[in-house]
Amino acid sequence: MTPKKILLMAHDVTLAHLGRPLRLAEGLIADGHAVTLAASAESARFLKDFPGEVRTLAPTGKARFIDNLAKGRPVFDFETLRRFCEEDEALLATLRPDLVIGDFRITLSVSARRAGVPYATITNAYWSPAFTPRFVVPNLPMVPILGVGVSQAIFDLVRPLAFAVHARPMNRLRRHYGLPSLGSDLRRIYTDADLALFSDIPEIYGLPPDSEQGGVFLGPIDWSPDIPLPGWWSELDAQRPTIYVTLGSSGASELLPPLLEGLGRLDAQLIVSTAGAPLPALSDSRVFCAEYLPGAAAAAITDMVVCNGGSPTSYQALAKGVPVLGLPGNLDQFLNMYYLEKNRLGLSLRGTPPTAKQVAAKAARVLHETAFRQSALGFAKVIEGYDNASRLRDALRRFGIISHAPGTAGTG
Repeated sequence: MTPKKILLMAHDVTLAHLGRPLRLAEGLIADGHAVTLAASAESARFLKDFPGEVRTLAPTGKARFIDNLAKGRPVFDFETLRRFCEEDEALLATLRPDLVIGDFRITLSVSARRAGVPYATITNAYWSPAFTPRFVVPNLPMVPILGVGVSQAIFDLVRPLAFAVHARPMNRLRRHYGLPSLGSDLRRIYTDADLALFSDIPEIYGLPPDSEQGGVFLGPIDWSPDIPLPGWWSELDAQRPTIYVTLGSSGASELLPPLLEGLGRLDAQLIVSTAGAPLPALSDSRVFCAEYLPGAAAAAITDMVVCNGGSPTSYQALAKGVPVLGLPGNLDQFLNMYYLEKNRLGLSLRGTPPTAKQVAAKAARVLHETAFRQSALGFAKVIEGYDNASRLRDALRRFGIISHAPGTAGTG
């Protein structure tokens, strides 16, 4: 069959939103499709060896995005969304793809429809309106003032209104282009597409294998930067418990000092990725640091992963049978950790920041209580059965983009 032209757009405000489309792009290229990956210049260092075409998008405004997220403001305003939409439309008009796949490029909900291009979005199932998670109050400015209990009660009351406020800029964009509103549920804004591709497994939601509830489960889309192991890797003691610490590209760097102090109270060695942040000054010989580490390789040699609670690093740990200590800050991270805790795959520790004593206590539980490790090992076996490339291929067949894999009999 004739290869299809597929555009993947990574709204790379965090590395996760680059890594997932990058991993799917590799599978699509292997299937013989003509693939273009669009991302901002900030991601160029990770795309030097990308085998397809690369297009550079305008800066995403990462610092402003993270600040808006922390303060509970809508993450994008109308003018920003309009600029993104205009950029989308120019690229779609130039490339004329048969399919566009976006990761947090929510303006494709407008631009792809206006261009008549089928649109799939990469997301997590907990953002789908088809699910009913517990909405834990994120680390909003009121939390340290009022406390978690009072803040949670207020959040439960005002969350629907808050979601409506956050949905307003996107609905204004849709009105600007003559499209109907998506309503007041922010989850519809984040997941509206012709096809939702979940970087999840249904089992973590208590669903049977191969369930399709609001979208297609591809399994965790795992990606690690292709970088060499640091020189100290060979110095690690295989007989000592090992903890992998990474707060991710959106993690709060001020959490690292109490984390290292608390984890230092355990009889373990620490391998730390700062995700580009400056390396901390260290005096403990059991702590090994690097700006970036290949996450899958790090998770494979550890007994516990400490992260910001986001789904990419969490699933990277679970794929290796390793439980998680999450320090969630934003709602996405709390949603992910809600399901991990529900399945005894780890524990959350609210990063406000925590004290070293709190870190040590929670970490000791995850590290030493066998239920966490056993649950993680069980989910690792489940994750083994999910092949992203084949599941995406099957979804695109049913989506009508391809009728069968390239190289097989028939026509596309």
